[in-house]
Amino acid sequence: MAEAVRRRAEAPPPAAALDPDAELSSLGVSSLGVAGLVVDLEETFTFRFPDDAVTPEVFRTIRTLTDTVRTLCGPQAG
Repeated sequence: MAEAVRRRAEAPPPAAALDPDAELSSLGVSSLGVAGLVVDLEETFTFRFPDDAVTPEVFRTIRTLTDTVRTLCGPQAG
């Protein structure tokens, strides 16, 4: 999950520096980056985000995003 976020960040930090509780916006993930992240994750984990799951709360941090994806498609989404 962290790597997917890092790829969508405008100025990505090194992978080791990604704090799971850092806000995606502070990592440089724009609204366009979030849209790309939705597509990336849907393709990677073969599921669809329900419309009600694409919210600022879900896409706040790597942790909130990981928790939501795990809920939607199981533990293999770690």
